[in-house]
Amino acid sequence: MSKKKVNLYFPPEKVNEPITYHLVKDYGLLFNILRAVVEEKGGRLLIEVEGRPAQISEGLAYIRSRGVEVKELNEYVDKDLSRCTNCGMCVSICPADAIEMDRETWEVIFHQSKCIACGLCVSSCPPQAMKLKI
Repeated sequence: MSKKKVNLYFPPEKVNEPITYHLVKDYGLLFNILRAVVEEKGGRLLIEVEGRPAQISEGLAYIRSRGVEVKELNEYVDKDLSRCTNCGMCVSICPADAIEMDRETWEVIFHQSKCIACGLCVSSCPPQAMKLKI
């Protein structure tokens, strides 16, 4: 089994269709919703998909065929070291424990491999050192 994080961009006319439902029913994939935004101009869904690589490829091809843009993510959040003041505002808000404070140096450490791209650190960062890459 492998996992892949993907961002799905739904045009307005596709927001009300059960497209992601078919990932489970027809392709046997598991997925976890990490972030969702639905607006009049469309929707954005960040999911982590789990299954065999062939299943994932087929499932994402199906989603593309339905008119949904698919962007596979390798990195989710960037930390701009030149802007970071090590204030620690992002540390307590991160639900994935991807950000921690080094108690010896009082430096904020970002573990990108644990990041789920929820965006909470981005919105809580006073100097805007954290940037969402989606």
